[in-house]
Amino acid sequence: MRLETVMVKVPPTPDHLALLRTVVGGFAGRDDFTLDQVDDLRMAVEEGAVQLLRHVDDDVITLEVHSTDAGLELRLYATVATSEPVIDEASFSCTILQALTDDLRIEMQQDHATIVMAKHRLNVASEPPHS
Repeated sequence: MRLETVMVKVPPTPDHLALLRTVVGGFAGRDDFTLDQVDDLRMAVEEGAVQLLRHVDDDVITLEVHSTDAGLELRLYATVATSEPVIDEASFSCTILQALTDDLRIEMQQDHATIVMAKHRLNVASEPPHS
């Protein structure tokens, strides 16, 4: 498997959420993800970006999509106007992101927030053969 990375920087406006969804959908669609997993990733990146939009204090939100041996890792980050986590772990948004991804981390370093989400490929080889 060839490991790849794509980086996209967009202005922090709701108009650019569709572009982030399209990038993640295209990247996952080229990989061994099911259509449901691709939809999960598209929804997860939009939800994460919406949470960053609420706190952003810069003129850019950056999305990095990394292909890993296990699947994809998405990193959404921006400079924010708070040192508090951009997503409350008790919030409905956090629950949604946890349901859509296999791993979720919110990293805060002073005024820099990063939302890290990972989704693993399904292991098709372990499915029993159809009779």
